[in-house]
Amino acid sequence: MKIIAHRGASFYAPENTMSAFKLAMEYGVDGIEMDVHVTKDGKIVVIHDDTTGRTGTRNIKIKNSNLKTLDKVDVGNWFDAKYMGERIPHLEDVLEKIPSNFELYIEIKSNIKSVDNFVNFFTKYKEIHDRIVIIGFDYNVVKRLKLLLPNFTILWIVEYGYNVPKNKDMYSNVYKMILNAKLDGISTYADLTHCIKMAKEIKNHNWIWNVWTVDNPHLAKQLMNLGVTTLTTNRPDWIMKHLFA
Repeated sequence: MKIIAHRGASFYAPENTMSAFKLAMEYGVDGIEMDVHVTKDGKIVVIHDDTTGRTGTRNIKIKNSNLKTLDKVDVGNWFDAKYMGERIPHLEDVLEKIPSNFELYIEIKSNIKSVDNFVNFFTKYKEIHDRIVIIGFDYNVVKRLKLLLPNFTILWIVEYGYNVPKNKDMYSNVYKMILNAKLDGISTYADLTHCIKMAKEIKNHNWIWNVWTVDNPHLAKQLMNLGVTTLTTNRPDWIMKHLFA
């Protein structure tokens, strides 16, 4: 099972920043997860929320702002004064600065209207498609991206009761939708009950199975025993210490 750092080593450094990514790499993770949005001028930036209010010194709507404006926002000081001056990363900088031995889990936060921006962007990086994993909650977005970027690994993020209604057919419906979109696998919330019920079917399809966000070593061991492919955690050093020591 591979260990993926959630928004970088976000327990120890400000999430979705180069500092968090660099720290995760120092811990020896297999990959780094990050969230991306499209700006008003069509650029792709790494930030979780659709505004900068929670992690930034100013509250700005990402889709209504250009890159030049967003570059002025400090996204480190909220976490700790020693990170003052940290800026919102540009996705192209992240792809170019993180070494090739790390997988990059890139969660699309923008809606279907932004698909063309992502297709144009990722096409420029098709030579490293084997280390990029595109993920997203919006089924229509990941389905469309898989159609237009067939060589890229693309997973649908599923959370029952959030983006998938809870009913007696919810598991079978999810499997059918993944097959219909020709996706490479699934990313699920770390609900052990759901994971146990899904494990056999996921294995039968030989899908990539990512589970998020796990900071409990006991739960991590249970998920590893179920056959989870990759585990996303805020505390990669802590999880790896207990799993692989």
